[in-house]
Amino acid sequence: MTTYMSNTTRDRARATYRATSHLEGDKSWSDFVERAVLAEVERRERSYNSGERYEGDSSPLSAGRPLG
Repeated sequence: MTTYMSNTTRDRARATYRATSHLEGDKSWSDFVERAVLAEVERRERSYNSGERYEGDSSPLSAGRPLG
């Protein structure tokens, strides 16, 4: 999985991970990112799908341009 985000957001996320991973029990950077994505997924499921999970889908997503 390849994703793009602004340098500012990436650097802020990395700094947060480094400062708090031992407090939050993150096993790795990937674990931190997965937990962050899952939190947003669950928020959107609550907001737009009555709290129900959306069906999993492994079809390709359209690519966007990298963020600055």
